[in-house]
This record gives sequence, C-alpha cells and structure tokens, in this order.
Amino acid sequence: MIIVNGDSFVQEAHLDLEQKWSTRIKADSNLALGAGSNDRIFYTTIDSLTEETCDVLIIGWTSWVRTFLSKSDGSRYRICVGQAADERPNKTGGFDEDKTIADMYYKKIFNEFTQLKNTLMYMLHLQQYCELKKIKLINFATVFTKNDLREDELQKIAKTANMSRETKKIENAGIQYNKNILKKYISKLDPDTWINKTIFSSMSEILDDFPKTDICHIGAEGSKHWADIIKRHLD
Repeated sequence: MIIVNGDSFVQEAHLDLEQKWSTRIKADSNLALGAGSNDRIFYTTIDSLTEETCDVLIIGWTSWVRTFLSKSDGSRYRICVGQAADERPNKTGGFDEDKTIADMYYKKIFNEFTQLKNTLMYMLHLQQYCELKKIKLINFATVFTKNDLREDELQKIAKTANMSRETKKIENAGIQYNKNILKKYISKLDPDTWINKTIFSSMSEILDDFPKTDICHIGAEGSKHWADIIKRHLD
C-alpha cells in the first residue's frame, strides 16, 4: 500500500485524475490538500497510519509558515499566505474564508522559529516511525529548496525565537543556541529517505524547466516526469 501526503503539488487538483503523478505510481491514498501545511501533513499522516498500515509513505513537505486550526464544528481552517479558508468546500464548491482568523494567527500566534522547528521534528518523527515499522519513506520539498535553509537563513529564523534580549550579548547567545537546535535536527535527517538522496530535494527546483499552469503549478508533462522519478525510488 502506498500513501502520499503534501500540499497542492501532491494533490494536483488542477490535473485530471489519470494525469496526476500519484495516480501514475498507483498510490492507494492521497491525503494531500492545496494550501496544506506541514502541521496538517503530519497529523493527517499519523491519523492514517493509526487506522491502516502501508508499505510506502511519500511526503511532499511544504512551507513552514503555513498551519491549520481546528474549528468548533470539527472541521479545520487551512492557513496560508495571510488567508484562512475552510478545508471543506461549501455548497457552491468554493471555500469559505475568514480573514480575521488569518490576521489573528500571523499577528498573535505565528513564530517562524517554532514552525520550522516543528516541521523538522515532524520529519524526524516519521523517519523514526518508518524505520521501526519497516515502511519505505520518500521525502521531498515542494515549494522550498535547500537554499531557503542556508546558514544565513537559519540565522534569520533563529532570531525570531523566544529568548532573553536583556543585552545584545545575551541575545546573540540565544540566537546561536536556537540556530544550533535547527542545525542539530537537520543533521539527524537521513538523506537516503529523500529524493536523489539529497536532504530538502525540491520538486519545484527539479521540475523548473517544465511548463507551468496559469496558477504556477506543474503541468501534466512535469507531473509525468515526477512520477518517473518516484518510480525509480520505489524500485
């Protein structure tokens, strides 16, 4: 059994079913959702693995600035790029939005260090889980690349962490401490579980030369090529 999860680059709602790379590799379950977050990816994957076993788990990790929030009616908001929209479509097929929720999240709750740290923990947890359960794990990034996690970028992200800023010396020590946390988690990631054995190997980067749709998503040709790449990792 093959389970895939991720964001719109994994769901591929813009393509016909037979054109999707998940269909071409004969995935049994596609849990992905457009504008989905790594928080959602992790929790829905764990939920699925609790209900059923699988032989292969394929995860397309997305931007860590996204998240999801549970709603009082039991559904969820997907929060992405300043917007909060229901995960479930309304009666007309659209998705209800609530800008006040997005404003609250990004102004009052969001912290980039915490979100990236959580994403790395999700990656490590699934890596360890799959190793214990003898599940083949295939990871890749969708909308970010390894360049987004260079030393200087980690430094910027570490500056956002909760720490004492009583003096500049104390603040700088806190930044270094938190950057080292991120680097430690990254160092524990197993390259053998990533596409091309490259940590943070990026789908968008690998398929950059393929035609895109009018919503800047990978078209059918690129999706077919990605299916071929995934198939090679399944062998």
